[in-house]
Amino acid sequence: MQKLHPDGHDVVLHEFAHQLDSESGRNNGAPSLRSKAQYQRWSEVLSVEFAALQHAVEHQLESVIDYYGATSPAEFFAVATETFFEKTGQLAHYHPALFEQLRAYYQVDPRDWH
Repeated sequence: MQKLHPDGHDVVLHEFAHQLDSESGRNNGAPSLRSKAQYQRWSEVLSVEFAALQHAVEHQLESVIDYYGATSPAEFFAVATETFFEKTGQLAHYHPALFEQLRAYYQVDPRDWH
């Protein structure tokens, strides 16, 4: 059943992301990727985005990514996954590099579904 108004929250997507993250042997916000180059780019993008969310939380700035994602890199990946599927257009607009990393990882573009 599709939500009529995606709110950015989906516990199934959130916990699924944690499961994917743990398959690398650690819950650190870096799921198993195909190459060292992909890990490097993932680390660069997600580190910048995680820091930006922490800044938004600290200064109470509006964010399309839920503040809970600022808790840890693992939570950031899970919350970013929710946002990727639930608020696709907003994430692509405001966080294009993060959107692209998630699009490449999940090998799907949810914008194609609308």
